[in-house]
Amino acid sequence: VISGVATLAALIIGTPAAYGLSRYDFRGKAAIKSFFFSPLIIPGIVVGFSLFQFLLVKLSLSVHISLFIGHTLVIIPYIIRVIGSSLEVFDYSIEEAAMSLGCKKSLTFFKVVLPNITSGVMAAFMLAFINSFNNVPVSMFLTGPGVSTLPIT
Repeated sequence: VISGVATLAALIIGTPAAYGLSRYDFRGKAAIKSFFFSPLIIPGIVVGFSLFQFLLVKLSLSVHISLFIGHTLVIIPYIIRVIGSSLEVFDYSIEEAAMSLGCKKSLTFFKVVLPNITSGVMAAFMLAFINSFNNVPVSMFLTGPGVSTLPIT
């Protein structure tokens, strides 16, 4: 259950982030990419222990909310990477044509861009779900008594 909900939340966060990072050039783009991809670089035990210290010790959140946040943060880089790759081959002239015909920017994203990158979104969902489902370090550090996730059992 946690993997599915965390994957949906990561898709909601990661899809617009991937769109913004692939579509626009702005100052600090490299720093934002580094921030989003940092869970891939840092070892899983370090991420799990850091999330434990911050979410459970410092913020005193419940185990279920901490697991949800931890799994969401760990799988966002996968979603941004896969959807970003799908957006790199997307022809933005289609989006510009829709806007020139009177479609608003937000509606253009949902009516033009999203249907064209559906295969990338589905691939990102599957990859992120499997990684969240199999994420032992985060689950090990963030579970408490009475909470059992499949990677740990």
